[in-house]
Amino acid sequence: MPVETQELLVFHAVVKHSNYAKAADELGLSPSGVSRIVSRLEERLGARLIQRTTRKLKLTEVGQAFHARTSQVMSDLKDAEMEVQQTVLRPRGTIRISTSVAFGQFYLGPLLVELTDRYPELTVDLFLTDRFIDLIDEGIDLGIRFGTLPDSRLIARRLCTNHRVLVAAPSYLERRGTPRTPADLPGHECLIFTSFSKPQEWRLIGPDGPVTVGISGHISSNNIAALASAAESGMGITVTATMVVGPQLASGQLVRVLPQYEFEPSAIFAVYPSARQLSTKVRAVVDFLVERLPDPPPWDRALSNVIKPAERYGARSG
Repeated sequence: MPVETQELLVFHAVVKHSNYAKAADELGLSPSGVSRIVSRLEERLGARLIQRTTRKLKLTEVGQAFHARTSQVMSDLKDAEMEVQQTVLRPRGTIRISTSVAFGQFYLGPLLVELTDRYPELTVDLFLTDRFIDLIDEGIDLGIRFGTLPDSRLIARRLCTNHRVLVAAPSYLERRGTPRTPADLPGHECLIFTSFSKPQEWRLIGPDGPVTVGISGHISSNNIAALASAAESGMGITVTATMVVGPQLASGQLVRVLPQYEFEPSAIFAVYPSARQLSTKVRAVVDFLVERLPDPPPWDRALSNVIKPAERYGARSG
């Protein structure tokens, strides 16, 4: 039968101290327990390793050879233990993160510089897609998701609020006029976001509660960044996230349409597969995102004068 790790630990402690009692103190065992383990090891090997006299313990020739050969084993075990402990304490290795194209492009991508500066032993594999993916089936460690979270196999940690507003270019509004109420929207060229469950209906939250209007237009896309770019070119009115169009709103390239209305705000979550013990790297990245994405998120703080009216009606977000 192979030698057990405990037997090696006890044998090396005895050799170090040349004394059963001192070895027992180091290992938290009784002197008689140490003696029994050494005897069991000798019986397993079929050779005497330690010569016992009334005054001291001394290695036999076989014991010296065995000690020399197993010293490297003990050293390797110690190194392996230290490596595991360091991994637990310090994020390292590759973490696969999935999120939407817009969030990854406009916010998470730029944040990776700060993340990897903080954790230099961490490697990030960022997967951007607007389709729903199964984190477990596709081997994703961490997902950033918006809105409802139907998958009960995932653990979710709320980050911040995602505000979605109507925008258009000043040139479009000069040419077609500025809507004064939601009822004016059906008469305008609207840029349609096809990922909504009902793309040609906009449900807005305003001073008097929710209102739904039917809209139409010649351009549609499943990518809000593409629609925002089309709106910036003066092609119509679209819905977009403040995260996507912050610089354009701040510069005046885009302006809010019906600023007292917005789409119902949704929450942004960090989600990861349920596990008994959360890995150090996932925990570190989630904590980092919680730190960097408080409410209101940084892109909305930079636009406080632009989104303030909408926040008044989005108090139940999340």
